[in-house]
Amino acid sequence: MSTEVAAGRAVRLASVREALDRLGAEWLLAAPSADFRWLTGAAARSTERLVLFALPARGAPFCLVPRLEAAALADECPWLELEIWDEHEDPFERLARRVGLERRPATLVSDGLRTATLLRLASATPCRPAALALEPLRAVKDAGELELLATAAAHADRVVEAAADWMRPGMTERQVARHILNGFEELGDTDPWAIVASGPNAAMPHHFPSDRRLAEGEGVLLDLGASTGGYGSDITRTYWLGEAPAEARRVYDVVNAARAAGIAAVRVGAAPEDVDRAARTVIEAAGLGRHFMHRLGHGVGLEIHEPPYLVAGNRAPLASGMVHSVEPGVYLEGRFGVRLEDLVVVEDGGARRLNRAPFDLRPPGART
Repeated sequence: MSTEVAAGRAVRLASVREALDRLGAEWLLAAPSADFRWLTGAAARSTERLVLFALPARGAPFCLVPRLEAAALADECPWLELEIWDEHEDPFERLARRVGLERRPATLVSDGLRTATLLRLASATPCRPAALALEPLRAVKDAGELELLATAAAHADRVVEAAADWMRPGMTERQVARHILNGFEELGDTDPWAIVASGPNAAMPHHFPSDRRLAEGEGVLLDLGASTGGYGSDITRTYWLGEAPAEARRVYDVVNAARAAGIAAVRVGAAPEDVDRAARTVIEAAGLGRHFMHRLGHGVGLEIHEPPYLVAGNRAPLASGMVHSVEPGVYLEGRFGVRLEDLVVVEDGGARRLNRAPFDLRPPGART
């Protein structure tokens, strides 16, 4: 492990300990999750066998792990003490002894802990969500995280353009989705996903790809992403197969103007709800407000959906280093939908776009 990585981990753990002190907690427990990966650098699996990273406000952390997972975790985290339990043991008893549950220490618990263990823990000691400490820290990305997010976004740009250039009338949504997944895998990314929504299906924001065939004279919405070194991409473009009617061009232009207005409103200290309002006002002014049914955006990092959330009611100020989507959409039920999405980095001078795929209703191969 490089000195730089070790130093970065030490900074993270120190910042979490400061949060534990501020919140009056003695321990933070993280099950396999994005929190676990952010804290340790390891991607542990969530199964019925208990795995927990335990960080005290004072002293060295340890990880409770079953013996059959221990070697892999030791390889990824040679710096971390492992509390290894065997199949005949109750791992919760091991945990209780190590953290002193008989004293009922105030404990922060991450997402990902299975219900039975969570209930047992909550009955033994006062528990609160670890998000109280971790969400603000994870939301601001460091230089290494930003580099991975930029690479992930560049991959998404390539894949969405390639898919749009490849798709043709007669193909099914599933075929186009498979092409997208293959594209990410060829780039070395993991956990790829894709929404391919054609014709009236594009009016459903989270449509699952189906066997519906793409048709000339219809729109196709592509929303896709994958993981690069653990960090996600998320991009949406909407295309039209053949000549787009005037109404579709108008809706597209309104959504694109809303996207630009949302990005222009991003700055350090801005309230997320104000960024949402900047984009939403454009769509409402065009008489399409009731067809924009979701928040403007969400944070992206180790998870595709994480803070900050750009939605009415959220006034927690944006901070430099946050990364989030800007993705307005208009959905005309039973007809068609348009969504356009970029990821941006919040910086002192405003928003820096990570995505560079062009905006044009025509697929790349149709452009002249």
